[in-house]
Amino acid sequence: MSKNVSKDHIPQNPIQFGFFATKPHLKWAVSACVCVFIATGLSDLVVVVVRNLTDALAAPNLHISTVWTWAVIFPLLYLLSENTWRGSGFTGMRWFTGLVSTIYQILYEYLSLHSKEYFNNRFAGALASKISNVVDGMENLFEKILWKFIPLCMGLFWYMLFAGLSDWRLGAIIGLWTVFFLGINVWFAQKMQIYAFHSAESSSDLKGKIVDSLSNISLVHEYAYVAGEQEYIQKFIQKNYTAGLNQWWFSEWILTINGVLIALFLFAIMSTTLYFFQNHLITLGTVVMIIAIIGDLVGQLFFIGQEIRDAAKYYGEAKEGLKEILHEHTIVDAPHAAELNFSKGDISIKSMSFEYENRKVFDNFSIEIPQGQKVGFVGRSGAGKTTFVSLLLRHFDIQSGSISIDHQDIREVKLESLRRNIAFVPQDTSLFHRSIKENIRYSKPEASNQEVIAAAQSAQADDFIQTLPHKYDTLVGERGVKLSGGQRQRIAIARAFLKNSPILLLDEATSSLDSESEHAIQVSLERLMKGRTVIAIAHRLSTLKEMDRIVIIENGKIIEDGSPQDLLSQNGSIFKHMWDHQVKGFILDEITAQ
Repeated sequence: MSKNVSKDHIPQNPIQFGFFATKPHLKWAVSACVCVFIATGLSDLVVVVVRNLTDALAAPNLHISTVWTWAVIFPLLYLLSENTWRGSGFTGMRWFTGLVSTIYQILYEYLSLHSKEYFNNRFAGALASKISNVVDGMENLFEKILWKFIPLCMGLFWYMLFAGLSDWRLGAIIGLWTVFFLGINVWFAQKMQIYAFHSAESSSDLKGKIVDSLSNISLVHEYAYVAGEQEYIQKFIQKNYTAGLNQWWFSEWILTINGVLIALFLFAIMSTTLYFFQNHLITLGTVVMIIAIIGDLVGQLFFIGQEIRDAAKYYGEAKEGLKEILHEHTIVDAPHAAELNFSKGDISIKSMSFEYENRKVFDNFSIEIPQGQKVGFVGRSGAGKTTFVSLLLRHFDIQSGSISIDHQDIREVKLESLRRNIAFVPQDTSLFHRSIKENIRYSKPEASNQEVIAAAQSAQADDFIQTLPHKYDTLVGERGVKLSGGQRQRIAIARAFLKNSPILLLDEATSSLDSESEHAIQVSLERLMKGRTVIAIAHRLSTLKEMDRIVIIENGKIIEDGSPQDLLSQNGSIFKHMWDHQVKGFILDEITAQ
């Protein structure tokens, strides 16, 4: 989080969240509100000028100087009020642009600290949409509060006061009706929030499904399932249509009821005003003032239902987005977490148990991996190999036992410190839609261009990079779509070279390479692994034969552990059985007891 905001205790209520995000821009918010208060008073004071001007014109003894005085005050008051409104615009502009930036910052920073599991269960497009909904919702909501609802409430107050100074009963009518009218509309707004929330939720779902579908559009075409995919998306379109229709239906009823309330108010205030004038209780100027008040209020109140609908919509969008984003973080630094004091690179796992989605992945699992040892993990799909790597990176927390590096429990060290000392080359390489240089440098942002090129050369990536249109400045496309699988993997290996971390995790790091590329990179990996503690998940023999130790996992337990030579020399060895049944350089993904 930035120095201006804290990630702790971020409120989920949209109004409270808006005030929370306003704190860094408080002086602009206060200035804008003060300008609105003053501008509203000055604008509403015009009706008093109109009253006095009318009374001056209707006086039995006409004083032309008095008439001219009020006539001159009228445009001066208008000019002053308009300039004050512009003051609210200039200060409000600084408030809302700052508010938008701060909300983006707060939400992205909070979102980026969620666990891997959080993102596995959600669409990236939907999360981006939720951030956008919160930003747009909060900006529009607070704009309406500043320039619609505050002037309306202040106007009702001033009009009640001005009318009451002419006759307290006129002020009482405006005051009592104001309390009743605003109370009814506040109740409507609370009810509207439910419809607005469901509408925002269905809209986010629809956007997420569309992004997911378009991200896999090649698969849709390849399986000739365009019509089926269209039918699938249509279900979410219909859900969004129904939610939006319900919200709009409710808002139209608000407009209808408000129309009736306004008509009753007009009848009450006009009939009372005319009765008082008929009985010489008020002047002609007061009658004109009441007509001016009515004209202004009717213009503002007639569409108050629509304003409430819009405000409820913005509130609902913001609430739905905040509810989804501001989940409590599950993987966090301990209160007194320290930097990882790296010395050797020993990895110790004792009595580790881990359960994921009601499935026991590891049960009382223990292993010691000394400094500099290269360990290959083998097992069938679902045996826990990739989960083991995720636990070392602390993407998940274990339920019992401990994982330690150099005698430091990884739950007691800072996450950034832990991951800074581990280089990871995954099977499914993720690249940003940025240049190749930026993607390689991601593991060491301060690296020079020479260091980036050296890392690419070590990963056997420099040759293909030099053939690209802009070489190291070439954009790779979304998720690296412009590169082949082997090229993406070599970029990932280049990152690991550049990071130069003491612990190296390889998850099928050569799985996407052809034989020629794989041979070249295997030489690079041997150099990369030298002097490091290495954990490699692999099926390729070329990777496994370089390991100091092979560990075979089945159902979250170690069923065989030893050097490749020792295991191959044992006739009953599961690893030997797998080795003997290899196909084209791959260990079969099958474990059978002998």
